[in-house]
Amino acid sequence: MTSNELEIIIQKYQEGTLTSDELDMLFGALSKDWSRKQIEKSIEIEYLLSLKYQKVDTREAYEEFLSKTQQDPYVGKKKKKYVTFYRYAAIFVGLFALSYYFLTRESAEPPLLQIEDKVITLQLGDGKVKVVDAESNTQVLDKDGRAIATQTGDKIKYTDKENNKELVFNELNIPYGKKFQLELSDGTIVHLNSGSSLRYPVNFLEGKNREVFLNGEAYFKVAEDEAHPFIVKAQQVNIRVLGTEFNISSYSEDEQVNTVLVSGSVALYRGSEANSDDALQLVPFQKGSWNKTQQVFGVEQVDTNLYTAWVNGRLVFRDATFKSIRKKLERHYNVTIVNNNKLLDENTFNAVFDIETIEEVLEVFGRNFGIKYRIENNQIIIYQQ
Repeated sequence: MTSNELEIIIQKYQEGTLTSDELDMLFGALSKDWSRKQIEKSIEIEYLLSLKYQKVDTREAYEEFLSKTQQDPYVGKKKKKYVTFYRYAAIFVGLFALSYYFLTRESAEPPLLQIEDKVITLQLGDGKVKVVDAESNTQVLDKDGRAIATQTGDKIKYTDKENNKELVFNELNIPYGKKFQLELSDGTIVHLNSGSSLRYPVNFLEGKNREVFLNGEAYFKVAEDEAHPFIVKAQQVNIRVLGTEFNISSYSEDEQVNTVLVSGSVALYRGSEANSDDALQLVPFQKGSWNKTQQVFGVEQVDTNLYTAWVNGRLVFRDATFKSIRKKLERHYNVTIVNNNKLLDENTFNAVFDIETIEEVLEVFGRNFGIKYRIENNQIIIYQQ
């Protein structure tokens, strides 16, 4: 079998169009043309070998997969089976096709995305906007030239001044593709995710609640102060705490406002009172959700690591819809993804990324899950298979 014939067969496998005879040819090529040592040269092979599906009969799974794709794989419940069978079969050809790709690809690379480097901005109490350089160390000054905070790289720490008589607000805006850390004057630590903004007082007032306003996603480590409850106002929902750690995702374009509690206790509520009839009290390892359309709260047990991994630069997806995945990829990498394969949006995937570039992420989805894409006008275009 020539390299060109082999490449055609791999392509047909990815499209789910292999005949029985061609499947025999593919198994034969694996046993004759490629040694285990050569296959393991690919760093992704270790990941494939670690999957829990590795003991599945890949030939049987693939043939069952083919029988499903002869029907409409995206109708009703068959949609999820399509992805499942594809993953099972991918263990076999994944070992083979990935090695073939790394060992035989030509030097020509696909066009790279030109990612715009947007700036972090800090709006001061007098309305002036300061550009924040995450590589510099400097002081943040108020309108009178007095230092109110110190910036050290990608962190800003506010000082605690006493005897303030009025609230003065600053607002930190984080663009797509970046993250930032903030320490408020009371010692509360806030990690802000890409595409987020936080409006907060330079100093909190004695005898008043500590209130901040969030749009986007943030992880809070709230300094304990029983006399001054900490309240996050996230669009339609308020989150009230005393001292605890939790994650809030409150992007305006999302369908829900989600709060995941890591430790301590929080109350989610509408209106002005945390003890209202429709308030929701969370305990650790619970996620409280506010559905913007249905106007109701929901609660479920979750693995908190799935929702907080972004703080350490990791993207973790477990049974996540492709729709939610591509939105998080857009925010994390500051890219635009246009999906013309709408049926794909509801399929679910598992994946973990940390140091990969967006191009490497696209390669993983393209090779392992057969997602077709191209880069056009500096956009990622996903098209029908």
